[in-house]
Amino acid sequence: MPRIHPRPALTAVVSLAMGILLFNYGTGHLRGFGGDILVVLFMDACLAGIGLGTPRSRLVFVLLFSAGVEAFQGLGLVGPDSHWLLHLTLGSTFDPWDLLAYVIGTGVAAGAEWAWGWGRSGVDRQT
Repeated sequence: MPRIHPRPALTAVVSLAMGILLFNYGTGHLRGFGGDILVVLFMDACLAGIGLGTPRSRLVFVLLFSAGVEAFQGLGLVGPDSHWLLHLTLGSTFDPWDLLAYVIGTGVAAGAEWAWGWGRSGVDRQT
């Protein structure tokens, strides 16, 4: 069973809570753009929380995954009548501004990796 690292796990919980608050109470561009930033931080923190990969590989994976999901949205396969869970997880509308949010989110996640002590040398300093 993987060891749970407390600082990234706490970051994942806080970013999820912030995302839920933003989803429920945010409006306009702040809701979507902020949510896209938070989802990147959340995914990176989840991976770091279970010690999967290195800081660099996590950041690259999360950025590529996010961009891939955005590209998938451009195919228009999730229509207005699709299940709500597909809209929530995959989205349905391609927006190039989302790509900028993912890059910013990756920067925030890189800062979190550094704060956790993992980005400085690539060595897991959380023992």
